[in-house]
Amino acid sequence: MTAEIFVSQNAGGDENTGGIGSALISGIGENGGGAGRGLVSRIRESYETLTATEREAAQYILGHLTDVLVCNSVELSQLSGVSQPTLSRLYRKLGYANAGEFRRDVRRMHQPGAPEIARTEQCDDLLDDHLRRDEESLRHTFEGIDRGRLECVCQAMAKASRIAVIGFRNSYPVALHLREQLLQLRGNVDILPHPGQSVAEEIADLTSQDVVVVVGVRRRPVFFPRLVDVLLERGVNVVVIGDVSVKSALVGRNVTLFEVDLNSHLLSSFTAAFAFVALLADEVGERLAEAGEVSGRIERINGYFSDIGELEGC
Repeated sequence: MTAEIFVSQNAGGDENTGGIGSALISGIGENGGGAGRGLVSRIRESYETLTATEREAAQYILGHLTDVLVCNSVELSQLSGVSQPTLSRLYRKLGYANAGEFRRDVRRMHQPGAPEIARTEQCDDLLDDHLRRDEESLRHTFEGIDRGRLECVCQAMAKASRIAVIGFRNSYPVALHLREQLLQLRGNVDILPHPGQSVAEEIADLTSQDVVVVVGVRRRPVFFPRLVDVLLERGVNVVVIGDVSVKSALVGRNVTLFEVDLNSHLLSSFTAAFAFVALLADEVGERLAEAGEVSGRIERINGYFSDIGELEGC
């Protein structure tokens, strides 16, 4: 498997985070958390003087503070759909000397992966808002997939001696779901680390014949980059699934990265991450089915379900 960093050009948060007019001025207090105190106060005080485009930029920023921290000016402009000159004017109107000073203020109070600040103006539309955000996240994620790279990764996973899926914190449920899907298709698929076990012991036997899928969506443990380094040093084929914030943790590292788009209301939605691992498992299954390795395994598993009486309807 050819390993290289792949970064989707379509990644990032949803471009329409909901109205911030009255919601911003009266709905978000000084104790809103994150970068809200300094940034929200400045936007509130300057809101009436902002142009329509500048208000759109402010809206995007409040809903995507993590993107602000991990993206450069060009990337932020592309993600927000707002020109760089408009962003520069907004920074100055908010009292910042330049983009660097603006980012330092955001970094001072916001940790990547923490809940974003933007709130929707119409709370009655919460259901529709969640649906819209998830649809946009799915679209951004799937439009950014390089089909050739996906094919290469899935072929390697189908042929690997062993597959290990690693995830921590919010990444663990995504990693566990991928492992459970793959386990129905082939053997030697594990989720690491096991409860109560150290990572070092779990990866000691991995070799260049294995594939490790590391799920690294927000918020990752501080040792995440070093874990990737150790796996690469052992010659293991490393695939990373992460959101936009993972790019800064992988600089200079020879991995295959698939970027999933997370969106936030009050908390982050991982819909796109689960959808991508479902796609990944299906693609691996297609390769294994072509080799005639799936149907027999599924029949055996179903037979054991029946023998044990483990599931309803067996």
